[in-house]
Amino acid sequence: MGKMPHIAIDESVRATAAILPGDPARVNAIAALMDNPQEVAFNREYHSMVGTYKGRRILAISTGMGGASTAICVEELADLGYRDLIRIGSCGALQEKLHLGELVICDRAVCDDGASQSYLHYLRYAGLEADEGRGAWKDDEICYAYADRDLVAACEESAEEMGYDHQTGATRSHDAIYLKKKGWLDSFYSSKGVYASDMETAALFAVAKERGLRATSILNVVVEWQKNVKEGVGNYREGANKAAKGEHNEIVTALEALARC
Repeated sequence: MGKMPHIAIDESVRATAAILPGDPARVNAIAALMDNPQEVAFNREYHSMVGTYKGRRILAISTGMGGASTAICVEELADLGYRDLIRIGSCGALQEKLHLGELVICDRAVCDDGASQSYLHYLRYAGLEADEGRGAWKDDEICYAYADRDLVAACEESAEEMGYDHQTGATRSHDAIYLKKKGWLDSFYSSKGVYASDMETAALFAVAKERGLRATSILNVVVEWQKNVKEGVGNYREGANKAAKGEHNEIVTALEALARC
């Protein structure tokens, strides 16, 4: 098998586990914590490096922003034999109890993005929409895609051992960060107990379930509940606050979880 057309890597990387940040720059931060990191490829939004952590060979590869590019990455990784995938990324809190730099370990994701919806349509047509083992169903009229329980547990155990502030719950994945009615939607999903808001997790979970992969997502709170999105994201990009520490914590949590699986 030759190189995948989008992520531009092939089977010679010899890994079965991957950490998936959205931002290509975060790949360097992951690689800095691994032994013998090596550049693999950089094509479009897909920047990849590989190294080892506590004996396990792990690929770090960026997915870009949004569900569509995430789905492409996961599909091509599945074709190469990857089986354990953990997204690390940023989120906006939908609960007042979550604070800057705190981690949300996602056990499910609301499918409000186009990519995950496309995969869920397939599951429905195949008669699998109520099959928890394959991935998605409606709960109180909200459509969720689900994480792998074992990976969620491994992330919880790792965060606990490292002493990182974390909570486990749902995120809402969407495509429209500046939607004018986003405040109303945030309040609605907050009232339903959803913890956070991001753009990629639901697509990861939906594709992973359809392809038989294990996946979960660790999100770092960069915008607290009902705070300004532009200001929060801007501060995080500049590495000027607790959210920057949260990024380090989610990377270590993911590495530790994959090493123990």
